[in-house]
Amino acid sequence: MTARHPATATWTFPPEREAVPDRLNLKELAARPDRFEHHLIVVAKLGCAQLEVATASEPLYFAHVNISDEYAVALPTGDPLLDAFPMRTFVADAKTGADVGRYNHRAGDVVLHPLGFAHWPGKLRPPYTGLDIPPGMRRCGVSLVYCASVPTRSTAEVLPLPPGRKPDDVKPYVTPPPALSLATLSGPPGVIARVGNTQLELVERPAQIAPPRGGWVVVVSGTGPHAAFDLIRIAPGTSLDGAGIERALVLSGNAGPEAIPPSWSALPTAPFAVFEEGSRGALPVIVGGHRKKLEPGARPHSSLRIEERSATIVAVTLEDVTAEVPRYWLARMLFRIALHDLRLNYVETYEGVFVDDSGTDVEIGIRTGDRRVSLSIPRADALGVIERLYRAVAPADYRERLV
Repeated sequence: MTARHPATATWTFPPEREAVPDRLNLKELAARPDRFEHHLIVVAKLGCAQLEVATASEPLYFAHVNISDEYAVALPTGDPLLDAFPMRTFVADAKTGADVGRYNHRAGDVVLHPLGFAHWPGKLRPPYTGLDIPPGMRRCGVSLVYCASVPTRSTAEVLPLPPGRKPDDVKPYVTPPPALSLATLSGPPGVIARVGNTQLELVERPAQIAPPRGGWVVVVSGTGPHAAFDLIRIAPGTSLDGAGIERALVLSGNAGPEAIPPSWSALPTAPFAVFEEGSRGALPVIVGGHRKKLEPGARPHSSLRIEERSATIVAVTLEDVTAEVPRYWLARMLFRIALHDLRLNYVETYEGVFVDDSGTDVEIGIRTGDRRVSLSIPRADALGVIERLYRAVAPADYRERLV
């Protein structure tokens, strides 16, 4: 019997089937016991684009500014209660952090996180208290993400709101509005997303699927040999018989599909031990580095200081700016930065504490309004600094692996 994470106990899975080399069920991958929450696992690549899968039982820990347009869809799990859970994603100005729009969405909705803006699914209000989930009751959702693996200009199109949806399901807060778009897996067939020179097309009962250069297929619903959220690679010059496919997403573009990635056989490992399996750090913690931008008369060297305010809050100070930050969410963010190999571009947790890995060095700092103060850490040293902060700020009862 396949081993699965206990938080996926209420999902529905395909029946036991003969393994097919070019097929992987995304829910089976997301249910592996060794996966981490909010870990974007690359499962397919084509040209500049990639498909990622992530699972989570709690809101995202930070706002994220990506290097391209990004589309995310919460996949139906088969758990009626979980699949009916309402979701909300905020879109914010990347410089000021001010919200400029938001989505009300649910399982099966494909939402655009536009290039140049921060997106934050499930952002909490002060005092940023998460869900108190009793032992044995934790349930995870799973999402599919379509984005680029290299900086890519926007080619996004804003689609009409699907029939039956409320006008404020896609709500801009400013004029002119950011590019906000929502499609559904149950909507009309056609291209529903674009990243660079690639596209994601929703097809219905196809006779066959045969992108000119090959591609990737995500089965949305099917019968016979196909199960919901099977991922299938179509090699260049070949086709997939559409028999049994009711609906599917097809990723294609100006290049063929890359080889099946290592994640199909083994998930990426953490770069250091999780908190509960390693030694605890101590507060206060001080990190030295270089000022990223110098004002007249400013010193080129500075330091970041983190000290305890309470069992749940730390004070993060850099220059004349102090932010009081929930320890739990800060630790969660720091581990994800490491887990993604310092390639998240820009992430920012509550009260403005951020990490920017878009440059040669890695910046750690605080944003307050449109002002950013930061420390520049050589990339070779950054992972060690992230681990040191993670072990120091995590609260006493912290666990990385949630059950």
